[in-house]
Amino acid sequence: MKKLIALNLVTLCSVFIFSCTKAPLSSKKDDPKEEIPKEEQNKPSLPDGPIVPDFTGKVEIKVVFNDKPSAVTTSFPKLKYNKSKAILMEFDDAALTVIKAYDKLSNTFYTDGCGNNKNYSLGLAVNGKNQYSDKEIGFYTNYAATYSQRLPLILKGMDIMNHSFYHEEKGNFNNGKDRDKNIKDLDAMILLNQGYKMNTLVVPTNLVGFHTSSSEFGYIGGASQGTFDKFEQIGKFTPKLKLSDIKPFQYLAIRRGFSDDWSEDGPHWELSNALFADNSFDFFEIGTHGLKDDDAIKNFNEWIDDIALKAKDDLIFCSLREFLEYTHIKDHVTKTQTFEGNTLTITLDYSTIPNKNISWYDLSLLVNSDKAISSVSVNNTDFSLTYNKDSKLINIAKRKIKW
Repeated sequence: MKKLIALNLVTLCSVFIFSCTKAPLSSKKDDPKEEIPKEEQNKPSLPDGPIVPDFTGKVEIKVVFNDKPSAVTTSFPKLKYNKSKAILMEFDDAALTVIKAYDKLSNTFYTDGCGNNKNYSLGLAVNGKNQYSDKEIGFYTNYAATYSQRLPLILKGMDIMNHSFYHEEKGNFNNGKDRDKNIKDLDAMILLNQGYKMNTLVVPTNLVGFHTSSSEFGYIGGASQGTFDKFEQIGKFTPKLKLSDIKPFQYLAIRRGFSDDWSEDGPHWELSNALFADNSFDFFEIGTHGLKDDDAIKNFNEWIDDIALKAKDDLIFCSLREFLEYTHIKDHVTKTQTFEGNTLTITLDYSTIPNKNISWYDLSLLVNSDKAISSVSVNNTDFSLTYNKDSKLINIAKRKIKW
């Protein structure tokens, strides 16, 4: 068995081939037979405050102009904050080094188009229990990011993603080919111990059936390097993706890139350099098992700095979920507007949105008029509001982090 574990420890993910081929163990020192996790001494870490109900109501935005416009139209930009490019990212297997990544991400910003900073963020794809010891990953101190370590990152914009209760079909402990059980049991565990409802998937290894099960369970989308079941994925042969390829959806499968090579020649550099070289594609998604050493952390930080420099505040760097929820909401929310005097009233009805697991209720609006905006207000104090009088961009935002 130790030989089997050792082989799994040194297995690395193939770049751009499979979704995640590494068994959920990181090094020999983490062998559960040699190091007993302090499972019984840890308690779940839940956000403070009451559980907020899902929002299925209406939001009313009032836009007051300096004078009565001759005509007014409004539209949703393709990306939140009216950005033109995006990078989506996740760390797989609840990688402990996501904490190191957030040392950089939480101090790297783009703006909301209205002068307010938003830090870079990503997703953390987690498993439920260790394949060999059956220990719960969320309590596994010094092995993976625990529940208590995840919470501060969730508050900084991180998403928790479903990566299957057990990582593989085989091993000391497994659910075999039962994809539904792997999806549902992990969802229930994270909801119980993290107070968090997941809405996206990262396919473990290259196993078929996970997209199908997560779609039927009600998730909004999922990612893989090469396994998509019955879904026509965004990114036929490459993770270089176009916004124009995304049509209104209830579940969206996306091809992602992958890299554990954080050298200067890693594929993450090729993707980001190509993204800013021209307009041949608009966004990409990339996963990793984490940052294995100081050199990897240094290169990750340099990569983030390079992106921020080249983006010139025209990019959003976020999780797959934040990206998909904005796209899904703008495509399915019912927008009506009335105009009286010099005041435009925009009503957004969220009850027509199919997905019921929303965390980010955010929307951006662009107002087109021949008169200047004097003021903007929103009738729901649960939503924050920002706007730019010059560009006539309006943002409303509300995030749910406790279910």
